[in-house]
Amino acid sequence: MSGVECGEAGAVVYIARMSDSSVPPFPATSPCVKVCVIDLRGECRGCRRTLTEIGGWSYMSLDERRVVNERIGFRGHDENR
Repeated sequence: MSGVECGEAGAVVYIARMSDSSVPPFPATSPCVKVCVIDLRGECRGCRRTLTEIGGWSYMSLDERRVVNERIGFRGHDENR
C-alpha cells in the first residue's frame, strides 16, 4: 500500500492499488494545495471546494469525496513536483 498525504492536519490516507478496470475516475484524496483563500462565491481559490465541503471533508464517505472531486475536476496531485 502507498500513503498519500492529503494536506489537512498532516493526515495520511492509505490506498490499496486496484486493477486498472476498477480504479474510480476521481480519487477520494483531498484536493488541498495549501493555498487557502476563499473568494466571494465561497470557494477556495486553491482547491475550488466550498467552505461546507472543506469543513465536512473528514466526515464524508469516500464516495462523497469523489463526488466533490468530480465537481471540481480534481484527478489527483502531480507527484513529480
